[in-house]
This record gives sequence, C-alpha cells and structure tokens, in this order.
Amino acid sequence: MQPVEGAVIAAAGLGSRLGLGMPKCMLEIEGTTVLSRLIAVLEKHVPSIHVVVGYREELIIDHCARFHRNVVIVRNPEFRTTNTAASMTCGARGLRRKVLFLDGDLLISEASIANFVTKAQESDVLLGVTRAKSEQAVFVQTSCNPQQPLSANGFTRELAQPYEWANVVAGPPDLVASADGFVYEALIPLLPLPAAMLDLCEIDTPSDLKQAESFVRTI
Repeated sequence: MQPVEGAVIAAAGLGSRLGLGMPKCMLEIEGTTVLSRLIAVLEKHVPSIHVVVGYREELIIDHCARFHRNVVIVRNPEFRTTNTAASMTCGARGLRRKVLFLDGDLLISEASIANFVTKAQESDVLLGVTRAKSEQAVFVQTSCNPQQPLSANGFTRELAQPYEWANVVAGPPDLVASADGFVYEALIPLLPLPAAMLDLCEIDTPSDLKQAESFVRTI
C-alpha cells in the first residue's frame, strides 16, 4: 500500500467554454469559491496541496495568500500553449510518491474524496469516475460484473454510458508527463484500470454551472 503524498490542482487554464474571463476555480457558489471548496475537502486527506496557476494567476495567488497559506503555488508560464496534463506534471515536481491529480473546476463531496484517497493506496493507478451528467462528458466504459470491483475499460465521447471521466486520477508523479492531448488520452495505454466512484460536479459550460449551484446544496 502506498499513501497519497499530495494533491495537484490544475487551475492554469483559460476556461474559454464558460467564457467569464476568470479562472473557473475562482467562481463563487453560495459565497465560497470553487477552489476554497476543493481545498477544504482535500486538506483533511492529503499532506500537501499544489495549485498550478497560469491564466490570471494573480487572482488565485492573492486568494491563496489570504485564505490558504498552506498550499503551494506552482506557476505554468506556458499555460496558453500547453495542456492540463502539462500543468499537472509541472505541479507534481518535488513529489516522489503517489499523487492525486484533479482539475480545478470540480465540486466534490468530502465523503467520496476520502473514499477515493483510501482506495488509491491499493492501486498503482486509480481512475475517478462519476455519474454521467456533464454537458460535454467523456464517457467511461466500465466492467458490467457487479461481483467484481469497478474497472474502467475505455473512453468514448459518442456512445453514452452511465459513468463519465471525473477528471480525477491518482498515480505516480509522472503519470501524464508524456500526454500530447487530453489527460484521459494519456491513460488509454494503461487500460483496463481500477476505478472508484466520486460524487462531484464539473464546471465547463453555463449549463454545468447551473447544475453546480444545485449540487453544492447536496454535499
């Protein structure tokens, strides 16, 4: 068993699909930023948290200086020309053991992240899945045998499935270092992978944001 050493939150992107002109993690829902909510559920279960910044980084840096002085800020100055995988790899520098990688636009229940971190100790790589509900979901094809642990066997954007990729994965610090495209694409050569359910909501589009506003009242 290998405990999770730290979490890397990728928050460097432009958030262009939402189009609000700010990092998505800085959106306030019910008076609290998405980033603050994410840090609050993580800090009880992982020893360290790295937040990778790029687009309008001053907003996140100032916010963390005021409210989250325990997190480590990692800059990705190439955020306009690199992808989320590059930010995650950048954020994992200095970590030597298992890392929890997450997008910065997630709202997650504390109970499910606690369960995920516990399960992550048992596998070299653990993939996060959630009930399909996002507007632009990447669906996960899973094992159908209820007698067996949940396993991810493939990804698809075309064929609707009960579960979608949660943009959460635990593994070695260099897990997605060679990715040229999306993070999940770097995981395809490793399939099948053990998977664990997460109760979460991702914010990519205005429709997702409306769902998120309802979701926070349930966690």
